[in-house]
Amino acid sequence: MALPKAFWLLWFGQTVSRLGTLAPAFLVLYMEQDGLVAPGTTPLIVGLFGAGVVLSGLVGGAVADLIGPRRTIVAAQPVTAAMALLFAVAENVVALCALSLITGFLSSVDRPAGAGLISAIVPQEQFSKAYSLFLVGFNIGMSLSPVFSGFLLEVSPGALFVVWAASSLVYAALVFAVPADPPPAQDADRPAGAAAALKAAARGIAEPFRTPVLVAFLLLTFLLACIYLQVNSALPLDMRASGLSTGDIGFVLSVLLLPLVPRLVGGLRAHVPLILAAVFMALGFGGNALAGGMVSFTVATVVWTLGEVLWAPMSATFIADRAPAGRSGTYQGSYFFAWNAAFVVGSPAGLALAHSHGYGALWMSVLGLGLVVTAGFTLLPRLAGFVTKPGPDSDSDPDSGLDTESVTTARATTPEPLTRETR
Repeated sequence: MALPKAFWLLWFGQTVSRLGTLAPAFLVLYMEQDGLVAPGTTPLIVGLFGAGVVLSGLVGGAVADLIGPRRTIVAAQPVTAAMALLFAVAENVVALCALSLITGFLSSVDRPAGAGLISAIVPQEQFSKAYSLFLVGFNIGMSLSPVFSGFLLEVSPGALFVVWAASSLVYAALVFAVPADPPPAQDADRPAGAAAALKAAARGIAEPFRTPVLVAFLLLTFLLACIYLQVNSALPLDMRASGLSTGDIGFVLSVLLLPLVPRLVGGLRAHVPLILAAVFMALGFGGNALAGGMVSFTVATVVWTLGEVLWAPMSATFIADRAPAGRSGTYQGSYFFAWNAAFVVGSPAGLALAHSHGYGALWMSVLGLGLVVTAGFTLLPRLAGFVTKPGPDSDSDPDSGLDTESVTTARATTPEPLTRETR
């Protein structure tokens, strides 16, 4: 079954946006190249950008549920464009710090909304396939962005921010063409007034953290992210220390596997793909302890990349299947919060361990942590909230032999179809 046109508008919009988004590394290079900040200030700039990214997961999901995922994406992009252009003219350190925090937040605030919008656009049985393809677009954009950024930094540094702003506006225009979010449901439980709605949204942010199975899932997500995010810090340094050139490192880390995950794991129980993902990541990153050249590092990368392509769509599906109707954005936001929090902890901790005890100790520690995470995922079915319940319209019967794990709370109530705005 082909995916709807609305999905492809979102796909192209996000891909273009990621192509133009300026990565923190190149933001630092720009500021130091032009002498805007002292080298000692750059960690603060990067830290503020990261703090904005972490915050965006929780807030972005809640806002998406409050005003709609499409509206969230469209509203954020013009603000992103304005902040990007301000970066081009800002010279004051305080202003640069504020812009780093704001742009870090805006760079990821659309991600929970994107997952929520996919949940509304595509049928339940196509969610994993659609989200896998969505991540392919994300990875294409994030892979090519450094190439464009490096070229523009050499030719015309100010153009970095013009491209960033333009790509944000293209994203807004494409998602604007997606059918409109349905109007908020009018019922007795819905708070009246903006203040009450904001308080309800704030309470809703904590909602996923009240379900035992989701608390465990989010904690395991954080630990797995601490392993995976070594790819941005310790792993390239270990490769360089082993004699690989920067070109070799780029080639090794460019391994890309096709998104065949939904077909491969379609008949498995909800937690089994998560177990397999954790095993592959543990073995792949742990295998770096034995790597000493390009071939061995590539083999290890292929192994943990298998875990990555299993994890990304199936973790989003696990969350979507357990999100109540109308709370998809908030629940996806809790996932992005748990994952992004590892930027603050995982990467620095990995570097500290490698510097004090060597890379071999780091990779063996990563292997051990990965096996602990694997064991944690095997215990998920024992926790309250793991088994989802059929909706009121379901024809399932306790004696029918159907596996209740395959019936999702998120789809228990069929989402109201998107409607085309009158323009």
